[in-house]
Amino acid sequence: MALDEHKVVGASTAIPMKYETPEVKKPFIEHSYDPNKIFYCGESVLIKAYRGFGIGVRFFQEREAYAEELGGFEEICFCCVERAADHPRRPENYVPLDQFWNKRGYFKHPELTTTYNWKDIDDTEETPKPMTFWLKHES
Repeated sequence: MALDEHKVVGASTAIPMKYETPEVKKPFIEHSYDPNKIFYCGESVLIKAYRGFGIGVRFFQEREAYAEELGGFEEICFCCVERAADHPRRPENYVPLDQFWNKRGYFKHPELTTTYNWKDIDDTEETPKPMTFWLKHES
């Protein structure tokens, strides 16, 4: 959790992949990865006014430190939704985070994909969303 005084301004989650859902594990198993040796970084959200102050970096540092503390992981990963550049839900002035993630040592693996279903704010039903994984090799 990221706090400003007592106000929550951001949060991130992480868990050993062996405890994750089948949707998360499946692409890794299909590509001969062992889910027991992968640490999965889940959601990471931060109120816009708090971006650019290193909190996102800290989220990654803390999750990676926890993975190291637990030990036994060969890879750390996360996934992100794939949306077209002209997607109507893409925020105005959107800046892709690829460079941010690359700088932390994560690289996109287009062969590792899954699909999640959720209902967007203005939708009446859930729709499938393609997700692509990014990996960092633990050294």
